[in-house]
Amino acid sequence: MIVAALALVALGLTVSLLLAPIEALGWWAGWFGEEDAPRQHVPSAAEGADLYVVYLDGIAKAGHVNYRDVQGFLDRLARALPGAAVLGDVMPYSPTRRDLTEGRPLARFWRRMLDLKLRGRQPVLTFTINVRNLLQVLVASDRRYAALYGKAAADAIVDALVARGYEPRGGAPVALVGYSGGAQVALVAAPYLRRQLGAPLYLVSLAGVMADEPGMLELERVLHIESRRDRIPRVGRLAFPGLWGIWPRSRFGRLRRSGRFETVDPGPMRHNGPESYLDDEAFIGGRSHQEVTTAIVARFLEACAREHGSARPGLTVTD
Repeated sequence: MIVAALALVALGLTVSLLLAPIEALGWWAGWFGEEDAPRQHVPSAAEGADLYVVYLDGIAKAGHVNYRDVQGFLDRLARALPGAAVLGDVMPYSPTRRDLTEGRPLARFWRRMLDLKLRGRQPVLTFTINVRNLLQVLVASDRRYAALYGKAAADAIVDALVARGYEPRGGAPVALVGYSGGAQVALVAAPYLRRQLGAPLYLVSLAGVMADEPGMLELERVLHIESRRDRIPRVGRLAFPGLWGIWPRSRFGRLRRSGRFETVDPGPMRHNGPESYLDDEAFIGGRSHQEVTTAIVARFLEACAREHGSARPGLTVTD
């Protein structure tokens, strides 16, 4: 029974690998019909914010609803930056903006996997969500499809921003916070975002796994947070020679030489799960991992807002 189940999973992943680019290609060609209508602008306290922050989650994400640790981080970040608007409802791994659990041929399967994941059961099976989204990250890093993927992601981000009161070309800076594979999605979206928003663009790479992308040169500044205990970003860099630090003309090389790339080690943290960057029940020096990570991100984002003279007196960060 177990062997049959594993064989079925292996077959499904093989098919998924072969079909991974289809959603991006189909979005571009209009194969899936009209995309969802842009979300309506809902007036809120975020209107006229000093800084807009868009969070792009890691590859465990199944839809627009966030996991508890992610929502805890976003809530802390919003409290630390009262003059900013913090958005966390963009699905980075779907060019069509659809949750895995809705409007898809395998939606029923993904609903079952998500239910098991939330209950902490069958971790091997539920890891299929991560693998499925990892394949989308590979699509986003493939030169044949990266432009399509980036345009789809940028459109979704702009839509989310406008729904929260953002005014394109109004000058308010935008910061993308990409966790793991979310950093790659942010990079391929960056060139389109600069053109559509006409505003300064920043990136926080939270244990980001990313390629040597043209989008790196579209960013004002980049903060990369990586724990010495976290091997995933280091393994990811092996796949992209442009990040090895030996090619001075690579985009990453030029970004570093410009002084716009900063790396911070937050202390011993794991990539995901218990003791991860967003774990609120693991502690370093009396503060939870989530508190430490939030403080690092908030300090960087406050500096970004001040850099463009957009920070209100009330935009303060507390450790």
